[in-house]
Amino acid sequence: MKSPTTAAKSKRPTIYDLAKMAGVSPGTVSRVLNNKDKVKADTRARVLQAAQHLGLKPQASVRSKQIVLVTEPSYENRLRGYTAILMAHISFALTSRNIGIFIPIDPVHELKNYFIDGIIAISFEDEVLETLTELETRVPVVYLDNFKQKKGQYTVRSDHYQSGKIAAEHLISKGKTKLGYISSRTAPNERRVQGFKDAIEAAGLEIEPRRISIMEKDSHSPTVVSRIVRAGADCIFVPGSSHEVIQCVHAIEFVMNMKVPQDISIVGGENLGITEFLNPPITTVSEPLKEMAEKAVDMIIQLTEGEKPSPRVVDLDVELIERDSVE
Repeated sequence: MKSPTTAAKSKRPTIYDLAKMAGVSPGTVSRVLNNKDKVKADTRARVLQAAQHLGLKPQASVRSKQIVLVTEPSYENRLRGYTAILMAHISFALTSRNIGIFIPIDPVHELKNYFIDGIIAISFEDEVLETLTELETRVPVVYLDNFKQKKGQYTVRSDHYQSGKIAAEHLISKGKTKLGYISSRTAPNERRVQGFKDAIEAAGLEIEPRRISIMEKDSHSPTVVSRIVRAGADCIFVPGSSHEVIQCVHAIEFVMNMKVPQDISIVGGENLGITEFLNPPITTVSEPLKEMAEKAVDMIIQLTEGEKPSPRVVDLDVELIERDSVE
């Protein structure tokens, strides 16, 4: 028989214990733990701090899981294109499993003020990544397209190296010898351009630096396109799922008065429901965004249930979709 002292020590804390410690009502504790509104920020912070001290976590049977979707605030494509498409697929996959979603406007400052079960990081720069790394000590995190992952981190990503490689190989197979490339400077694009260059070298062709443009900002201006064309490019690869190739085609046809593919061939990133209906329909490299989302959701659910998914890093194949923008 347990002594009274032992029994007291083994008693699980309740929301009433938490309410007493935080100096609030049990109803307020319930609203905080379930991420409800109408709670002042300082009260929410006090309850969360007390909950962490007590080690109190609501039972899954009385509370739906809450998964945070993190996007980089400075990225335009959090509202359109790549990030927005992934967020839509992930949101659908989570809600179909009766899992709640929280999307912070400012993840650096907001994430520490909510009780959450896990995080899916869709896009992130240094400050957001630093916050996520700190949270990993107590909350499972799954990253998408993370090419700088640290030991122990979980990642789902497209094979961007293969994306660049198959785009270049396709252009070369069509007789192109002066290959151009345009993208912004991101970790996935660094992988793409490496695959692109490796395919050019493997074919015994010249890599002309003036035909390779890696931009600091996500902009495919007519000036950049014009510079690559003036450097002698007979084709351009414009990766990405945020309408980048559409900007490039617009610059070629309506600013430079050239024709695709008669004057210059183009391979882009797939923008579902758009690139196939342009004139001409654009040959693209398609990323498996829906499959990425589903893999990330499966992974975060396993982590929240105390399981350890294997492998930690999942690489998914890309696909070349041949249309009429290369001849």
